[in-house]
Amino acid sequence: MTRYGYARVSTRDQSTDHQIDALRAAGVAEENLFIEKISGKLSSRPKLDVLLNKLEAGDQVVVTRFKRIGRSHQHLLELVAWFGEHDVDFVVLEQGIDTTTPGGRMMFRFLAALAEYDREMIVEGTLDGLAAARARGRVGGRPEALSPAQLAQAQLLYDNDTHTVDEIAAMFRVGRSTLYRQLHAYADGQNCALVVYRNTRTRKVDPDTNRRYGETGASTEVQLEADRKWFPIGKTRRPRLKAIVYVVDGVVARVRAVDPDGRWQVDDRGYCDVPVGDALTEVDIARQLPTLPLRLNDQRPHIKGKIREYVTL
Repeated sequence: MTRYGYARVSTRDQSTDHQIDALRAAGVAEENLFIEKISGKLSSRPKLDVLLNKLEAGDQVVVTRFKRIGRSHQHLLELVAWFGEHDVDFVVLEQGIDTTTPGGRMMFRFLAALAEYDREMIVEGTLDGLAAARARGRVGGRPEALSPAQLAQAQLLYDNDTHTVDEIAAMFRVGRSTLYRQLHAYADGQNCALVVYRNTRTRKVDPDTNRRYGETGASTEVQLEADRKWFPIGKTRRPRLKAIVYVVDGVVARVRAVDPDGRWQVDDRGYCDVPVGDALTEVDIARQLPTLPLRLNDQRPHIKGKIREYVTL
C-alpha cells in the first residue's frame, strides 16, 4: 500500500506550500507528492494523469480539499467512482473524508452511488432526446452534401444514363465518392422499390381534370389512380423497379407491386405512369417481395424535404 498526495493551484503566482505541509503531516512521502500548477477547469492535467496511472489496489490518494482534484462536480463524482472500482482509498483532509474508516467508506459509497445516478440520468436524457429527434425526422450529424431535391435530380440524371458520375458530381459541386455514397448507383444491377412519402393533411385535386393526387381519402379505385401517376423514374431504373411503398404520416400504409408486363407511359419530362396493381397483403409481400426491408405498419419517419427514395431489394 502506497499513500500518494496531490496538490494543485490554478496559477504560477499561487503557492502550494500549505497543501504540501498538510500532505506531509498526513504521512505522504516526498517522492509520492504530485504537485501541479494548472487551471482546475482543464480536462487533462498531466500530473494527475500520471498519478492515476500509478495507482494499484490498496493505495491511497490524499488531497487537502475536494476542489484540488476535481475540476467540476461531475468530474469529482467520476473520480470517486473510479477509485471505488479500483479499490483505491481516498482521503480529503480538511473535509473529513477518509475511506479507511467506516464513516468515510459510507460517505464514499454515497458519492459513488450519486455518480452512477448522474450518469444514468445523463444517458436517459440523451436517449430520450435522440428518440424525440428521430420521431421528427432529425438524425443529427453533419448535413448532407446534397439536399433531397438535388439528390432526386442527380438520381434521375444517373438513371437516364445521359451523364457520367463525374459530370453529375461536377454539376452539384460534390466529389465523385460523395455522389456514389448518396446515390443508389452502387446498387447497379439490383432490383429496388420506390418509397413515396405522403401525409393525410394535403389532398390535392387537379382543377382541370378533377383527378385526385396523393392520399385521396376516396375509394380504392381513385387511390390506385393517384398512386400510379406520376414519378420521375430514369429509363435504366424502370426494369429494376419491382414495387412502390407508400408511407403515410410516417407509417407504411400500402405496398403495390409493379406489373412486369405493364405499359410504362412516359411524358416529355421523364415522369412515368407506373403500372402498379392492387395493394398487397402481408402474405403477398412475403411471397412476391421477400427481400423488401419494409412491412405494413412499419414506422418510417419522414425527413423534411424528402418525398421519395429507393431501397434495394
